[in-house]
Amino acid sequence: WRLVYAAPLFILIIMTIISGFSVYYTGAYIAALVCIVSLFACKKGVKRILAGAGIICAAISFALVLFIPERRKSAYLDDFEKAFSTMKEHYVLDQEKGIDFDELYKIYHPLFKEIDETQDHVENYKLWQRYTGEFYDGHVGYEMKRDDLFLDAFMKSYGNDYGLSLIKLSSGEYAAVNVEGYDNSYNVTNDEKDDMRIYRIKDDFLSENAESERLTLKNAGIKNGTIITKWNGKPIDEYFGELSYYLEQYPVRENEEFYQPVYVAGIGMGMNYGETYVPADEKSSPSAEITFLNDEGIEETVTAPSLSAYFPRMYDTIKRLDAGINISNLEWQEIDGDTVMIRISEMAYDQETYNGADYTEMTDELRKQVLDYKSKGIKNIVIDLRSNGGGSPYFVEGVACLFAPEGEHSVYYSAVINEDTASFERDADGMYKKGDLFTYQGENLWADGNIILLVNNHCVSAGDDMTYVMGDFPNVKIMGTTRSNSSCQAVKGVELSSGRVSFSAVPNLLPSGEVAIDTFTDHVGRTPFDEKIPMTQELISGIFDKGDDYILKYAVDSFTDY
Repeated sequence: WRLVYAAPLFILIIMTIISGFSVYYTGAYIAALVCIVSLFACKKGVKRILAGAGIICAAISFALVLFIPERRKSAYLDDFEKAFSTMKEHYVLDQEKGIDFDELYKIYHPLFKEIDETQDHVENYKLWQRYTGEFYDGHVGYEMKRDDLFLDAFMKSYGNDYGLSLIKLSSGEYAAVNVEGYDNSYNVTNDEKDDMRIYRIKDDFLSENAESERLTLKNAGIKNGTIITKWNGKPIDEYFGELSYYLEQYPVRENEEFYQPVYVAGIGMGMNYGETYVPADEKSSPSAEITFLNDEGIEETVTAPSLSAYFPRMYDTIKRLDAGINISNLEWQEIDGDTVMIRISEMAYDQETYNGADYTEMTDELRKQVLDYKSKGIKNIVIDLRSNGGGSPYFVEGVACLFAPEGEHSVYYSAVINEDTASFERDADGMYKKGDLFTYQGENLWADGNIILLVNNHCVSAGDDMTYVMGDFPNVKIMGTTRSNSSCQAVKGVELSSGRVSFSAVPNLLPSGEVAIDTFTDHVGRTPFDEKIPMTQELISGIFDKGDDYILKYAVDSFTDY
């Protein structure tokens, strides 16, 4: 019986050695101590009282750990170990992208170990964004579990809201966009346009004086398109080296440079990138010094107070720049007497065909629509692929076949897999061994007409696939404010206790044996791209003042240049 009384203490000692001391187990520690004390009690009644007290303490400790999420330790280090080992074994672009897994482990294992000890979910999110960013691959990403912590992590990871975002003009200057106080801009005190459901925690980040100070920039004369010359006394591009992670992946360096100014606008004076002030913090509210050109072209500086966390305005800015037209997938829209547009927001037709290869029904339906527009004298088609998140490659072939020149067209080769190792085989030159060739037959239904594919960095995966497949058709032009994402290998996911990590796991090969589409160590886009839509004052006014789809209008107007 003495061993029974001593058992709880031995169990706790082993738990402490394995996972460390935790204040959350205080009740269990007391229970073990009471059991030891009861060993030396002479009277049975005292033993029973002590045993009962020990049981109650242990029960309370157990309840705290089991039912209160904050009391449970998240397995942040185990998550990293699991994802890392899986990626090291199965990530298919390590040679193409110059990934040194051993070096990454040396860097990131100690950092995740530290976060595992501090249990800081915000720093865990930031570190995953840094780690996945090392791959420059739109298919490598970390997604937090959608619990109460993921919005909190977003809000605390991108700095504070000083009333505007920034964008680089094609002239090389930097301009204010989405400026607080204007009718069509994001409103820090309004919950409209909140598809992230941030309103649930928004008040926790809103400055006490947000309502009275939200017009600071407008009153100083800053509007959408105002040229910003310095941020906190420094040229804006001097901050780019501090941007150690992003909300999303930018495999193409040119695309990354397009979005970098947006992230700079959350950096407060004397603060590091990502450092975010919360009103509950016991420190003074930050501000940013914004130097701009007034209407006379003379530099002025205004001190902008923090209104809230920057994430909602940043997210809204990126969405406005990149969102395609808001209609249903595969829906057509007549633009004018010469031009129609079809929206393809995802490469999916219906649930039955998504996981299969037969898109005959979709192709037949589209063929009838295309021929109908042709009979009406329509000359131009815009295919809106902006923010296309991907889907089935068979969908891509089912659309492309209608517009491809007549005859057989090769798409990709599969790669040969070693069934014993579940990995894809490379030859002596480091190239993947080619397997089956995928082809389709072109119908050339639009031979006498013109086609524009509208793309951007959010056009990824099968969206990249369609850009690549159709980009060489003689009557097709690819355009956008940025290139497509350049990430097109098939994806595998790893489920973690705190979320999910995805990565490129199945290669698609060109006839040369080279991996298709994805960027290599030079971070240069490899999908076709014919025209970059210039970032001008007219574009800024159209998107952020008028709420127009200026980019679609630009594409339609460009048909006159064919």
